[in-house]
This record gives sequence, structure tokens and C-alpha cells, in this order.
Amino acid sequence: MKKIEARNIYKRFQNLEVLKGIDLEVSEGEVVAVIGPSGGGKSTLLRCLNKLETIEQGTIIIDGETLAKDTGKGAEYASTEDARRIACKMGMVFQQFNLFPHMTVLENLIEAPVQVQKRNKAEVIKEAEILLEKVGLSDKRDVYPRKLSGGQQQRVAIARALAMKPAIMLFDEPTSSLDPELTGEVLRTMRELAEEKMTMVVVTHEMGFAREVATKVVFMADGYVQACGTPEEIFENPTNERLKHFLNVIKK
Repeated sequence: MKKIEARNIYKRFQNLEVLKGIDLEVSEGEVVAVIGPSGGGKSTLLRCLNKLETIEQGTIIIDGETLAKDTGKGAEYASTEDARRIACKMGMVFQQFNLFPHMTVLENLIEAPVQVQKRNKAEVIKEAEILLEKVGLSDKRDVYPRKLSGGQQQRVAIARALAMKPAIMLFDEPTSSLDPELTGEVLRTMRELAEEKMTMVVVTHEMGFAREVATKVVFMADGYVQACGTPEEIFENPTNERLKHFLNVIKK
């Protein structure tokens, strides 16, 4: 089953066209790494998928439900209530951890499932404790974010996104603000999710992760998908000139 279908996506900020007819398909259980130079539209694409940004034109279908459809005169979104529900099928992890500083780790995890999804608090706490164990932070449940390292905060952010039971996880350069040692902690957690067949779209500068963990790699530059294929096709046998240049630059 297709978890994400994005077709002919256009997005501009005032006079700057950032996405110029982007197509992206993500099947259930796929790990799609989106790579490319800064300013190529990668993060904007993720933000359009869950309606943090709205598109001018194109169609977005999430887990079989239409979030936005192209009318020929622009993109028409589902009703506010439906759009929110569809967007909630995706968990999002950002560059900055965005944890609530006045809440403990456990409180950060249970806030949205209890307040937004109206789920039973006792059940949510049990699930949250299991998630903290999964990301290796059981001993931090009652600690405030400021007492955690950056890598620990990002793992809490991943657990918090998983607490909403999303069908898809979106990662927007989740390791870009971490030093190499802490980056390894977060990538290890993401690898484990991939092994469990979680559907993931990961915007990343970590080429090792893209090469080893992704099932598909999408190369974006200048607002276009310039190349798309298996890690082997992208890294070992690139045919696109823009991709070849990018890979040569990052090797230096």
C-alpha cells in the first residue's frame, strides 16, 4: 500500500518558487532518504506533506486519504477537521527538539495522546514507558529536558512522535544540531525503527544512513527531484550530472 503519494507539488514563498512539480511515492515499510544541497526544497517538502506549509498546486494522499487535490486552478484541501486528522497519521521529528521545557520527559510523551487524541491516561503512561525503554531512556522519565544531552532530547522527541501511533514518521535533519557522538545515538534509534518496518521519510545529510538504511534515496536540488533510486543506483552509479557534482563535493 502507498503511504504517501505526492504529485506535481508546487510551493512558493512570495516570489521564490521552492518546489517545482515534485513527485514522491512512499510505500508501506519503505525508508526514503531525501538528500541534496541546502536550499533545494527538502525540508519544505516534508512540511507540505503534513500541512505545516500549504501548497499552491498538486495532490497529496496520505495513507489512502486525500489531504490536498489539484483542481486545475490550484490545490484544494480537505476540511480543517479532516486535514488535521490526516496530518496526525504522520509523526514529525525536527532539527530542534521542540520539547516542552516545563514538562518532564514522561509528561512530554503523554501530553498529545491524552489531550489531543483523548486516550486513557493510564494506558498512555504504560505505552510511554515502553517507548522510553525502546529509545534507551527509561531512567529519564521524571527528568526535565534541560538536564538531557542533545542526543537524549532528540530520542525523547522521537518517542513523543511515536506516542501518537503514527502510520508514517517524518524526520527533518534530526541530527544536524548534534555532535558526532550524539548523532550515533539518534541514528541507532532510527535504524531500529527501520528494522521494525516503520514507514519513514528522512531528510538527512548523513550519507552513511542513506546508503545503509534507506530502501530508496531521493536527490533534490533547485526545487526538483533530480534523481530517485536505490542507494546503489544513487551512490554507486549516478547518471544525473547535478547528483554527480553533489556527491563529488561532499566527498571532499
